[in-house]
Amino acid sequence: MVLLQSKENIAHLKWAMVYNARVMKELEKALRGYRCLVFIDLEGTQVSHEMIELGAYKCYLKDDLTVKKVFKPIRVYVKAKGRVGPIVTKLTGITDLKLKKDGITFREAQQKLRKYVARDWEKCLFVSYGNQDGKIFLASGERNMDASMLEARFVAHHMFDLCDFIARFVKPDADGVYSLTNCLKVFEVDFQGQAHDAAADAFNLLLLYQAFLERKDILAREYKKRLTCLHHLPLPIRYVCDELAKGNTITPEAYDAIVEKSLS
Repeated sequence: MVLLQSKENIAHLKWAMVYNARVMKELEKALRGYRCLVFIDLEGTQVSHEMIELGAYKCYLKDDLTVKKVFKPIRVYVKAKGRVGPIVTKLTGITDLKLKKDGITFREAQQKLRKYVARDWEKCLFVSYGNQDGKIFLASGERNMDASMLEARFVAHHMFDLCDFIARFVKPDADGVYSLTNCLKVFEVDFQGQAHDAAADAFNLLLLYQAFLERKDILAREYKKRLTCLHHLPLPIRYVCDELAKGNTITPEAYDAIVEKSLS
């Protein structure tokens, strides 16, 4: 049996194809052609913002940008020059005593990360959630004279902020930005492990990347919401986007009325 599709369904399918192609084109541009990603998360001190924990998952991508292979993770505690701070200790459970007992120097952490990434060091991107991780690398490099500031800058300048990229398509929450946990909820993914554990956060960042690519239905739905809060759009366009996102039908007469209103 051949099922005939309505003009509305055909139009929706065409829109979805164009939209998905646009998303993939923007992602390809953001990834700069790299096919090795290192999903990374850092915990830092409260005041000096030095690294105290590092967790990372190295991955290879297929040509369609989906994940091809995931390597075993790396996780280390890192000694800091400054104190951890009570707020950070409450969030992470990491204390100055723990770092003294289990931590390694920042230089040793750099060496372990480079050994982990291995031959892909010059041809990978470090994927973070927000821009804080790059700042932590730089702050740690500046406070550790035996470390390689060149390598710290290399990592900071080879960061791909997945939070910033997703924000192009997903409407922010009331606070202006989604936490990693809440962004996962948008894509109907449960957080795995304990939040503010560097290895767990890095793994959940990987899950978010996969969900972003796989849940095209959610992405399209959220993008419609995102369009309604783009304030640089003219009022009539914002009105149309808002009504369509609510599932309402816009008639030519209603569109004419809002155009007239915007000109009055």
